[in-house]
Amino acid sequence: MNMAGVVNRVMARDLSYVLGRFHTVRSAYGSLRHTLEAMKPASRDTAHKPSTLFPDADVNGIVRSIRDEAVFIGLNLPPATVEAIKSFALTEPLHAIYDPKGPTFRYADVTNGVAADGRKMPIGGVSDPARCPEIREVINDPVLRAIVRGYLGHEPRKITTILDWSFGSNMSDEERRQLKHHVIDYHYDVGGYDFLYASFYITDTDRHSGAHVMIRRSHKSKPLRMLLGSARASQEAVYKEFGQENELIIEGPAGTGFVEDTSCYHRASPPTRGDRLMLAIRFIN
Repeated sequence: MNMAGVVNRVMARDLSYVLGRFHTVRSAYGSLRHTLEAMKPASRDTAHKPSTLFPDADVNGIVRSIRDEAVFIGLNLPPATVEAIKSFALTEPLHAIYDPKGPTFRYADVTNGVAADGRKMPIGGVSDPARCPEIREVINDPVLRAIVRGYLGHEPRKITTILDWSFGSNMSDEERRQLKHHVIDYHYDVGGYDFLYASFYITDTDRHSGAHVMIRRSHKSKPLRMLLGSARASQEAVYKEFGQENELIIEGPAGTGFVEDTSCYHRASPPTRGDRLMLAIRFIN
C-alpha cells in the first residue's frame, strides 16, 4: 500500500493501521490496556491448572527474546498434535488465495502448483481451521496465552487462525504476485494497535519449501520513511537499512514453532521443491 492508501485508511478512520506502525504507540497502548485490566477483580479460580503442549517453555525468557529480536524459535508442537492437524488439512476442502469463494479442491488435487481443473494454485487455505480440536487446543494453550499476555501486556481482543498449504512449483515470483501470493516480498504487518503471531510448521520446512524469513530487531527501529509509506520494501532496501546479517531463515522439521512480533520485516520463501503446511495464530488488539 502506498502513501495514498495510508491516507485513505486515515480518512476511513482506520487509525490503528496508521498508528500501529509505530513501536512507541504499540508500547503505550499495551501499557494502557495492562493498567485497565489490572483494575479488574482478579479471578479466584486457582485450583485448576490446565495442561499445556509446551511444558518446558520459559515464558519470561520467550517474551524477552521477542522484545529483543522480534522472534522466539522453539515453541514446538508434540508429534501427535502435528499429525492430527496434518490429517485434518489433507482431507478438508481448500480455497484458492485469489478466489476464496470459488470452487474448492483437496490437497491431493494439486500437482506442481496446478489444481485438477487447471487453475494455478500458489496457496490453498482451509476455511475456519479452528474447527479442528487440536488447533483449538493450541489456540487456548495456557503457556501460549501466557506468552501473548506477557508480550502484549493484556489479553488480545481478536484471534484469527490460518491453516494454509503453500504448493511447491516452478511458478515465477511474478506469477505468484499476480495470484495474490504477495507475502513472498518483504513487508511488515499492521494488524491493529498491538499484535503477536504464533506459527507452526506442520510439515518439514526448509528454504526450498516455503520457509519463513525475517529480519531480527526490525520491529522497533524503522526509519520514518519506512513507517509513513508502504509496508512493503524491496530486499535491497531492507538489507541496506538493517543488514543482511540480520536476516533469519527459519527452517525445521514438522512441529517447529515460532512466536513473532510481525511488525518486523518478514516474508515467505516461494516453495519450489516441496509443499508447506503452516498453522498461524494471530493475536490482535
